[in-house]
Amino acid sequence: MGRVRKQRRPKAKRTVGGPLAGLLLVVLLFGVGTQLYQMQAQLAAARSEAEALAEEIQQVTEANQALEEDIQDSADPEKIEETAREELGMVTPGEKVFYHSGV
Repeated sequence: MGRVRKQRRPKAKRTVGGPLAGLLLVVLLFGVGTQLYQMQAQLAAARSEAEALAEEIQQVTEANQALEEDIQDSADPEKIEETAREELGMVTPGEKVFYHSGV
């Protein structure tokens, strides 16, 4: 009645794929890391461009507001005279004009 028990041997650990799989994993990790680095650089460039475009939009918005004000004031006689003097060189009768030669 003495049963003999067989001792179980621990199962041997198996490596999946061996050294080639490890090398492949390292190459893949390097490739993914490189892609992440490039994406980070592209993201930084896109942010910089977005900031530049936002500034340009702000400038154009301010210019549009100034133009809208000019349009609203276009019927004002003082504004018309100011524009005629500055852009067209208008002089009223009796005014004396002095030119600076820039020498």
